[in-house]
Amino acid sequence: MGKWLPGISRRSQTHIQNHVSRLGAQMGGEPRPEFRAELRRRLTNTVEQEETPPDPVTPARHRRRTVLFPQLLSLGLTAAMIAAGLGTYRSMPGDTLYPLKRAAENTLFHLSTDDAERADRSFGYAETRAHEVEELLGATKRESGLIDETLKDMEDTTRSAVTSLTRVQRRGDARSTGKLKRFVQKQRTQIQIMIPRMDEEDRRTANSYLDYIDGLTPPESSPDSPDATED
Repeated sequence: MGKWLPGISRRSQTHIQNHVSRLGAQMGGEPRPEFRAELRRRLTNTVEQEETPPDPVTPARHRRRTVLFPQLLSLGLTAAMIAAGLGTYRSMPGDTLYPLKRAAENTLFHLSTDDAERADRSFGYAETRAHEVEELLGATKRESGLIDETLKDMEDTTRSAVTSLTRVQRRGDARSTGKLKRFVQKQRTQIQIMIPRMDEEDRRTANSYLDYIDGLTPPESSPDSPDATED
């Protein structure tokens, strides 16, 4: 304020300067420590915010890809497992997946809780072997000996079923006899139909199996038989 202000005399200016100086002395010549600390904090925060780079914004398309990829991968694996399961279930003797089919059958058999369930599973597996023999007979190309091997597996499975069923009969389960009769009738009919299409070696194996299952159930007596009794 060393210059003259328009319209104000030198004396007036001197008086104003002295008054301002007194006010400054009364209020304190420097800012309060609290004010300086608060100002320093605000300035520091402002500088840090300016120096810190903003968080990268992930494009919406990239986010969708990140979410969709695990879902697509899970669906692909599920579809592959279902396809492998169906392929294993439909596999035939000589196929690559056929050993897995037999291993799965064996696992389920050993997981059965009692002899009745084991017998049911074994009867079902024996019927599966019969269907496999039928499929092999209708195949245009097949490995030599597969039919004979499958027939022998069928007999082994039937023997396992009969062993389990015998334990059930000892406990007085009358339903087991009827179950065995139905199985024998179904197997006999199915094998007899297939025998004319077999070669000589396979016929011997099939006839041996028929002789075995025929001995599992006593022959039904007819009214004309000598053993039949009259009322």
